Amino acid sequence: MSKPALYGVGIFVPVSDLERSTTWYTEMLGFEITGRDEPRATVMMMNDHRIMFCLVKSYNIVQHAFPQNDYQVEQYFNFHTDDVKEAYRNLKDKGADIGEIVHYDDGISGFPLYDPDGNKYGVVK
Repeated sequence: MSKPALYGVGIFVPVSDLERSTTWYTEMLGFEITGRDEPRATVMMMNDHRIMFCLVKSYNIVQHAFPQNDYQVEQYFNFHTDDVKEAYRNLKDKGADIGEIVHYDDGISGFPLYDPDGNKYGVVK
């Protein structure tokens, strides 16, 4: 079977300190480093090898709020988990900057997670 024309996604993340962020994404989230273009970028992948994160050394980082909406979305990206409480405990024990768990009307639970530069992610089930 041939690989589809589009088979994965690459996400570029602005970071102010490449080494600090590389350590954070590997230790906090378990990402695997697949390439380094120091001092400009580090390429990492999640466990399914279809989602790549490229940490890009950036200057004057500005966090953009997600636009107001009726879907209760507050960030651009979510990480999915089978156990929100366990993910929360694990990240909290590692010292992550996280918010409280929220339970939504549609049965989804989750919490916000911030990297060292304030890039915001959701962790949801």
